[in-house]
Amino acid sequence: MKLSEALSEIGEFSAAVLKHDKQLRMVDHATFLQKAAADFQFRFVACFEEDIRAGKSLGYATTRNAVSRQAGGQAGIQACECIAACVSRLDKALIKEVGLRALSLFASSFGRHSRVGECRSATIRIAECCHDESRALQELNSQSLGLLVNGFSKWPEETASRQAAIALAGEVFRRADRHARLSDLPRGDWRTW
Repeated sequence: MKLSEALSEIGEFSAAVLKHDKQLRMVDHATFLQKAAADFQFRFVACFEEDIRAGKSLGYATTRNAVSRQAGGQAGIQACECIAACVSRLDKALIKEVGLRALSLFASSFGRHSRVGECRSATIRIAECCHDESRALQELNSQSLGLLVNGFSKWPEETASRQAAIALAGEVFRRADRHARLSDLPRGDWRTW
């Protein structure tokens, strides 16, 4: 059965992409990711805002993260551009519904295509949200914080990126302040830094 026939919801689609992304290698891997990127763009991008309201933004983010890699090819870049354009247009209420965990995956995947204007605009929009919602950063694990820093680092000249990086540094400092030293923090949690 074809992937597109078997998977009708973004959550199912995302789970299948992640499963096969980890299992396939070489030519099969690239072919799969390119097909998944094209299917994603065709079937789900138009439903993005509706699916955010339904609490399905993490499925978009995990799929976007997988197909935005180099193996996703041109189809991956085009799908990334389409979602980035959607993210950059989200109003304040709707971007908060996406959630910071999903936004961290988006920022990381958009950062892979730093020459694409839509990816830049979307990451700046995410940075603005992180700056405005800096108290919510407490809910993120260190991997998500690292993904945000990585995404914002692709556009250091942007004021929003710098302000969000300062908010992220504040969260790291807050966490470090609870411990005697940063080196006392669990090592596994800070590998992404």
